[in-house]
Amino acid sequence: MKTISLLLLLLIVSTAFSQPPNGSKSLIHTQSARTFESGRLEIHTDMNFFTRATEFIGSGTKPAGFTAVNYWLVAGNLTATYGVLDNFDVTLASRLYQDTHYANEYNLPGDIFLTLKGGSFAFANRKMYASLMSTFRFATGEQHNYPFTEYASGALEYSFTGALSYFADPYLPDRSFNAHLNLGWWNHNEASKVLYTFPNGNELKATKNSSELQYAFGAAYPTALFDYRLELFGSAFISQPDEFVYSRENYMYVTPSIRYKTFSFMTVDLGADIRVIGTKDETSGVPQITNPDFDLPNYAPWRVHMGVNLTLLPFTSTAKSEAEVQHDEFNKRVEFFQKIVEERQKSEDVQEELDKLKEERKEAENELEELKQIMEEQD
Repeated sequence: MKTISLLLLLLIVSTAFSQPPNGSKSLIHTQSARTFESGRLEIHTDMNFFTRATEFIGSGTKPAGFTAVNYWLVAGNLTATYGVLDNFDVTLASRLYQDTHYANEYNLPGDIFLTLKGGSFAFANRKMYASLMSTFRFATGEQHNYPFTEYASGALEYSFTGALSYFADPYLPDRSFNAHLNLGWWNHNEASKVLYTFPNGNELKATKNSSELQYAFGAAYPTALFDYRLELFGSAFISQPDEFVYSRENYMYVTPSIRYKTFSFMTVDLGADIRVIGTKDETSGVPQITNPDFDLPNYAPWRVHMGVNLTLLPFTSTAKSEAEVQHDEFNKRVEFFQKIVEERQKSEDVQEELDKLKEERKEAENELEELKQIMEEQD
């Protein structure tokens, strides 16, 4: 009963506050090039938060107008991924943001993401996989253009991303060292969109469409109970947004994380983002969210992540023993070798057909030669 209560608590908390919409077979920020097999359904949740207490330290006189403030951001995402075909899956995600530092305090609900992913295209003896995905961001949240996180324009945004994955063991990819590389282009599509409204009703509209290059690299070392993972991700603007956009600077984070395999149908993620690029503040023309004395840039210096991943389909009612897991893995290896044998047999059959054609062609050439001789003798 305590275990069930803990699972419900983790799911409810993570659903209330979660993170970017990474779907099938992904790390926290990095997508794998593999997709879900047909009929597989999973739910992913992730809470990430940042907070900073700003107080005056020292015995001197406080600056004029100084007040102690706690700045914080809690963000969330509830993600569902379904395998439509063995090489194609769909991810639908709803993002929630707490404390956007505007009058509405939080977006509930936030924006909706839709990702279409074609992948699991194997090569290099099935050690390498490739995929291509497209993501659309629908602006259903009340507020956009808020600080401490990536830029949200409030328009219909979209991206195209390619992914490459490497698995040390092609027979047991989920239980071997693996590494993944993502490279994508994101268009904020915000030209003429109102990005800021002053209390007196004056508005600031975007003068152009901005776009950025998004990148991520992640690696995982699996063990029986834990996956130890490390990621590097960030963004570099190709066309920078207007100066009144809060998150208009480039950024980069390093993310160490761990995945605990609690049950066959459930895993728990815990990690932290550590900022390595993004300390500048290039925003102007709008009121500053923070006091300039606090030296707090537009991107949070750190964020903590906690997430839960649940497999709903195919349904497994009980946790599998180590022997059962090994049995399943053995069956997978047998199936893999069977495919290799079948492919080899097909190639051998093709070779036999080619040999037969060569023989028939040779016989036809001999017959033609004989006909020529007979015609020459008649002449």
